[in-house]
Amino acid sequence: MPNRILNKFAPRWIIFCCDLILITGIFMFSYFLVRHLLLDLPHFIKIFPLLVINSGIFIACIMVFPIYKGIIRYSEINDIFRIVKFAGLQFFIWLVIYLVADKGLFNNTLQMSLLIVNMLGVIVALVSFRLLVKEIYFKAISKPNVIERAIIYGAGAMGQVAKKVLEQDFKKKTIVLGYIDDSPAKIGKNLEGLPIYNASGEKMASLLEDKGITHLYIGIDKLSVERKMAITDLCAPLNIKISVIPHANQWTGGLFQKNQVKELNIEELLERDEINLPDEELHDVYEHSTILVTGAAGSIGSEICRQLAKIRFKKLILVDQSESGLFDLEYELKHKDKKGLDLQIEIASIRDKARMKKVFSSYKPDIVFHAAAYKHVPLMEVFPCEAILTNIFGTRLIAELSMAYEVKKFVLISTDKAVNPTNIMGATKRISELFIQVLSDYEESNTEFIITRFGNVLGSAGSVVATFKKQISEGGPITITHPEITRYFMTIPEASRLVLEAGKIGKSGDILLFDMGKPVKIMDLATRMIQLAGLKPVEDIAIIQTQLRPGEKMFEELFKETEEFVETGHPRILKAKKGSNFNTAFINLLDDLETEAINHNNEVIPYILRKMLPEFNPYLYLTKKALEAEN
Repeated sequence: MPNRILNKFAPRWIIFCCDLILITGIFMFSYFLVRHLLLDLPHFIKIFPLLVINSGIFIACIMVFPIYKGIIRYSEINDIFRIVKFAGLQFFIWLVIYLVADKGLFNNTLQMSLLIVNMLGVIVALVSFRLLVKEIYFKAISKPNVIERAIIYGAGAMGQVAKKVLEQDFKKKTIVLGYIDDSPAKIGKNLEGLPIYNASGEKMASLLEDKGITHLYIGIDKLSVERKMAITDLCAPLNIKISVIPHANQWTGGLFQKNQVKELNIEELLERDEINLPDEELHDVYEHSTILVTGAAGSIGSEICRQLAKIRFKKLILVDQSESGLFDLEYELKHKDKKGLDLQIEIASIRDKARMKKVFSSYKPDIVFHAAAYKHVPLMEVFPCEAILTNIFGTRLIAELSMAYEVKKFVLISTDKAVNPTNIMGATKRISELFIQVLSDYEESNTEFIITRFGNVLGSAGSVVATFKKQISEGGPITITHPEITRYFMTIPEASRLVLEAGKIGKSGDILLFDMGKPVKIMDLATRMIQLAGLKPVEDIAIIQTQLRPGEKMFEELFKETEEFVETGHPRILKAKKGSNFNTAFINLLDDLETEAINHNNEVIPYILRKMLPEFNPYLYLTKKALEAEN
């Protein structure tokens, strides 16, 4: 206890003593100035009584204005005002003594000029003392222990602002050695005293190495994916960290801060430029519509809701089984919106006929985005009946209710795994596609049934990117199933915007295929993610090859060889010509499939699926006994 009390109050008494010493020193200095620079022993003896009185006045004044109690390293303008009041009170007490006391009592040493000079000196000394302590403290705690040798890509306004902010970072000493730029008009010139270097491949590589660069900041608003890839390839072997300066419209309060710098992420290294769609083109379609989104708490469903919130709607119904996911999404949408969105939350299973019928009858939606599905390939190999009941018959229920309640447009979100499927999940999505096309042929239907198909979505639940990030954060290893395996990728916002675009341009029976760019080799993806983390593949993070998982393809396909595509008018969306894609027994087999799925006859399921889908090829994962039984 005594130690605790001592630790608590000791700094205050230290400040008290320092202030007393300063007060005494300032009084002597003021006398020194007033007496024409004379302060010998006889004079000191004369003013000694004044020094004693001054100390007493100091104690009296400090009881009124306890200037020693503040946290000196956090001194602010209020503390300065308190010091001014303290000095004013001290002057007033001295003034009363000067006017009342006998002049001979102090040997004529007490003068008005002395009091005025002393008051001004006290203010200056006490304020300066506190500012000095504050400066010393923050320099001590912010003493940089890391020296960063940086270069800024982009000799423009963003680059200039970035330089100033980086150099003011207390926690990390950043030395900006220059700029690099692609513009011939800027190369070789100086910007704020720093040279602008050529950003071409060979010259840039040698520059980064010669200068010992440890961090490259991208200060260009719109840099092509190809250029970002090239920069990454140059920086990775040199262990140079890459960060991106956000655009000016993203700066907090119009001011750029160091904490707004973000690391270059894998989403920015897609091997094509991101698809951007203007809100205005979608506004008229959805503004006056009541929209129902199934799987609203999922990665795609939730982003569809976010995009819809930007372009407005009449009413939005969020359907999902995840109560926490729906709660979080509702809070997010309402928190961001200032005008008041009309949101309705429905915790329900798309397999529950009575529940979903009540939802449709209550809201009578104009548009349905069907995103609810089981998507995890290996797990659905273990639980095929769950995949069938949700992906096929849940979809059938929502589609039939859409037709019964005269929904204008029904948009099914499918996957590239539906093309020549080798797994249960892909097969269920393909059957869903075919069933939706069957419904689109009903002449008496007023509902347009549209199918959207795209590949892997970066950042979605269970995505390979999320898995790799977790493995890197844990120190590795990264596991890949095969070194040659490839996948198509797009971002969640991009995928969701394209779904909305499909809802605008799609016609009944259409299978709309999104431009996914070039397929990405998973090995390359893993390597780049390790490099972006500032680590070396193999050396820092091991990459281990396992084996293909049940149902996993080496190469994903976006369309069947027999499917013929035509343009839609949108440069990034193609449409498959509608054809006879299902056999005559397709509809009848649906009832058999549902019966076996309800009874959880997992072993029978693959054979019924193969009868419905001749292209379904699960041979690799069927047991020898099962193959023999089939033959």
